[in-house]
Amino acid sequence: MANETVLEVLQAAVSALQAGQRAALLTVVRSVGSTPRHSGAKMLLRQDGTVVGTIGGGTLEERAIRDAQDVLKTGRSTLKSYEFGGKTDESVGLCGGSVDVSIEALVPPTRLVIIGAGHIAQPLAAMAGMVGMDVIVVDDRPEWASPERFPKAKAVHIVAYDRASETLAPLPVDITPSTAVVLATWGWDEPALRQVITTPAFYIGLVASRRKLKLIFDSLSKGGIDPALIARVHSPAGLDLGAENPGEIALSIMAEILAVRNAASGQPLSTLRRAASPYPPPDKAGN
Repeated sequence: MANETVLEVLQAAVSALQAGQRAALLTVVRSVGSTPRHSGAKMLLRQDGTVVGTIGGGTLEERAIRDAQDVLKTGRSTLKSYEFGGKTDESVGLCGGSVDVSIEALVPPTRLVIIGAGHIAQPLAAMAGMVGMDVIVVDDRPEWASPERFPKAKAVHIVAYDRASETLAPLPVDITPSTAVVLATWGWDEPALRQVITTPAFYIGLVASRRKLKLIFDSLSKGGIDPALIARVHSPAGLDLGAENPGEIALSIMAEILAVRNAASGQPLSTLRRAASPYPPPDKAGN
């Protein structure tokens, strides 16, 4: 493989990460026998499905891209072996060789944008920092959105909001595919939601009562927002943990964000592992 092609693949990988997009870097790490490409061959699969470079084309590349798509979803790297034996449905060719391909997940840092600097925002920001997320807080009240209240936040922004006209200035944040957005404002949820609902954020959560949620969604629908976009919004935000106080609610929201980001079920691990265990799981009382 020419050095220029390797450089092109690696530059595309850097560009994807800088744009907040996931990518999968495929590298042939072992090549035995007659194979279309040899060790060191690289290819990048971007989150939008486009490809840079090649590891051999044909059925090999088709299978590898399919496996790389799973890596994009989960964010977990893997090593795959492909045979060119031509004798089974799993074969990727007839030339008789085999290759091992490392499929590396390139995952940009997760950014959490919290719109509304109230009581839920503080514990949510603290939890996000603990799991390595970059936190940005936005509010229209300087006394709430301050570095003192959010010492670990990457940025704290004040945005202009006119209550009489319900006019919200453009949000001063860049929302990428690696961004999660949580809206928990004191009264401008809808204009804020209108700004973020069309963005590529992987998670949009709205903290709202069921009545308020219906009013907002009905208004968005009447205003011409695509129902498919409205359906993207997680609301009420969070997993069902029986949460009541701000810290508990923040925990339930953070758990949902992680589940969505990692393409996980959000179910108890004991439930998922029950079939493989000879011991019954504990009941809800912990017995």
